[in-house]
Amino acid sequence: MPVFIKNFPFFSNFLPILCAIACLLLREHAARRVTLACLTVLTVMSGALLFFTVRSGESFAYMMGHFPAPFGNELRAGPLEAFMALLFCSVSLLSVIGGLRDISGDVPAEKINFYFLMQNMLIGAMLAVIYTNDFFTAFVFIEIIIIAACSIVAAKPGGPTMAAAMAYLIMSLIGSSLLLLAIAMLYGVTGHLLMPQLKESVAIIAAAGEYTMPLFVLTALITAGLAIKSALVPFHGWLPNAHANATTASSAVLSGLIIKCYPLLLIKLAYRVFSLETMGLIRIQHILLAFGAAGIIYGSWKATRQRNIKRMLSYASIANIGYIFVAIGLNTQAGMAAACFHIAVHAVGKAALFTAAGGLAAVSGGGSFDSLLGAAHRDPFSGAAFIIGGLSMIGIPPLSGFASKLYLATAALETPYAVLVIPVAVVISTVLSAMYYIPAMFCILSKRGEPANRKISASRTPFLSYRLTLAVFITLILFLGLFSQLIVRVIEQGLVVFG
Repeated sequence: MPVFIKNFPFFSNFLPILCAIACLLLREHAARRVTLACLTVLTVMSGALLFFTVRSGESFAYMMGHFPAPFGNELRAGPLEAFMALLFCSVSLLSVIGGLRDISGDVPAEKINFYFLMQNMLIGAMLAVIYTNDFFTAFVFIEIIIIAACSIVAAKPGGPTMAAAMAYLIMSLIGSSLLLLAIAMLYGVTGHLLMPQLKESVAIIAAAGEYTMPLFVLTALITAGLAIKSALVPFHGWLPNAHANATTASSAVLSGLIIKCYPLLLIKLAYRVFSLETMGLIRIQHILLAFGAAGIIYGSWKATRQRNIKRMLSYASIANIGYIFVAIGLNTQAGMAAACFHIAVHAVGKAALFTAAGGLAAVSGGGSFDSLLGAAHRDPFSGAAFIIGGLSMIGIPPLSGFASKLYLATAALETPYAVLVIPVAVVISTVLSAMYYIPAMFCILSKRGEPANRKISASRTPFLSYRLTLAVFITLILFLGLFSQLIVRVIEQGLVVFG
């Protein structure tokens, strides 16, 4: 691997922060160009890093400032980190491009620079969580994610968005408090914060049978804190309003990426701090399975009762977070691979759906189903993207959602206590998904409610960049479905060197 490639994780953290500072000093159009350029460069760097790490099959550590522990900080990159970085950067880039029209319409002109500043901070913080090898550093960047996420929700003026942002902030801070308490307990027991040293100490403690109850408590606190931030049932109350009331790009990033950071961090901790064997001894996986299965069914059921397209997609996200936590709860290599693959599938699919929903609402005067009658005829590109994304989320082959559910069900077959529960939950969720996605598709395809003399205002005419974004989303959904085995092999290769 070329030496300069090993600097990419550092530059992936440093470049967005630098661009965020630049956005504060630039005008609106310049800030937008800087943000798009930053996301493009990050996508290219992540793709190059993925290529070289997959080819070498190894991971590497990068010492910040070349100071060793305990004084220095450390980044670590391998095939899985590079794949997730590429996923997050590309989806973030597509979401921002796809939401540019609504950003101009929803965000006041004096706040647009600030909005792009926060988008840069978001991607930088998410990449830091992906790459960092220090537990406390991960916590610090999670707090940056919270601030930036609430800011891009509240950037759209109005009482509902402000209330949604405040609820989001309060629930996230509760999760942060639990997480910080767990970090303090873990440091008190082990005396370390870097993950490799933490893993050695936890293994010694687990083998000696000492501090079994403190280990259980701090692991439960970590799991609860990350579950609150991920909107896992029953901690989901903040999510629908936050995702539904934000501008399109914010909704796509919030649902597609931000709520995936936390289960991804949980997977990292399961491998690099506790190990799957220790997680099995602590028996946290049973709690994850129970709450994950409840989330799958509850989120799907609530989505069937919504009459606004963005609220429907928000509740569907709650169901899909349940899928991810169920896969983590299997506590096996196959389960972790299924969780990572579903993170990728849902990141692409839900960002595509929110982007398409924004386009459909823009040409219909609102996001209610009554307003959306015939919307696919007014904007065929958005209609096609919404239909393909919806069919994928239902689980229709050969789209990516089908492959994701298949991998989860297959992984459950290896776990005796989940062999019946998980496939049944997946089947029920698939039926419920069809019950809300298919009526939504019929609604936008209907010719009723579309006056013959209706005209689309010039400001709402879809941009060429928006149409290209939807075409890329559709291509990614098909790619993840048709080449799912290739993607899962990369994930499995990454998990081998992840611990």
